[in-house]
Amino acid sequence: MAFYDIICKELASYIVVTDAEEEVCELYSVYYSSGSKARVDRVDPSQSEVEIEIHGGRRSFTLTILQNPHINGELGQTGGVLWNSSVVLSEYFARRSISDWDLSTLNIVELGSGCGLVGIALHRLGARRVVVTDQRRMMKVLTKNVERGKSKGIIFATEYDWDKGSEDQSVLREPVDLVVVSDCVYHEEVVPMLVGAMKEVCQSRADGKVVGIIGQELRSDLVHQAFVDKLLESFVVYRIPVDPSVDSFYTLYAVWLI
Repeated sequence: MAFYDIICKELASYIVVTDAEEEVCELYSVYYSSGSKARVDRVDPSQSEVEIEIHGGRRSFTLTILQNPHINGELGQTGGVLWNSSVVLSEYFARRSISDWDLSTLNIVELGSGCGLVGIALHRLGARRVVVTDQRRMMKVLTKNVERGKSKGIIFATEYDWDKGSEDQSVLREPVDLVVVSDCVYHEEVVPMLVGAMKEVCQSRADGKVVGIIGQELRSDLVHQAFVDKLLESFVVYRIPVDPSVDSFYTLYAVWLI
């Protein structure tokens, strides 16, 4: 069964999103009432190397991830360090892989991988093939983390410019089952490019059965609204409830092409 078909069977437990403004009003009313002090930081962006524990019940594990805090000093660059949402999304995949989601047949592409935590976690959870991607300046750190995190299965890092696509034909050589995006939207300017890249990956499969799983930290209501609004132009969008401790500060979406 395709991963798309598995997701479709779960839709009764998801929340359909049809209006970006309504979605943001609902999310951020909870966020502002929760208070930012209740959020627990899981990462330390000041360190060049961090150990991250992925709590997934029987699928728990620890990854050592290299960071480059200096890259984040460059204009528009945020991928040099880990962000909390990547831990949240990795743990969600870990919990779901115990019994609900069989990752062993999936070909996965991650856009804007940064340090690569989510993609490496999916690899460690048994995904058949994982391609982690980012801009050229991120390749050194990303490639090193992939080499350190390798287990059974296929994983590799390659350059993917959202505005230009990938020159590496191997990225979309095989039909993609799942495209993953973790906290890639910090500015409205990147929204059209990211959504365009997501469309490109999803259109690579003839039957259209490509699911996108997006993890996003609640940070800026205006940027979040712009992102959801742009997604709704091309994608069916469902919000995935996790639990109150997560939903107050982060949101997960499942999307696929209209």
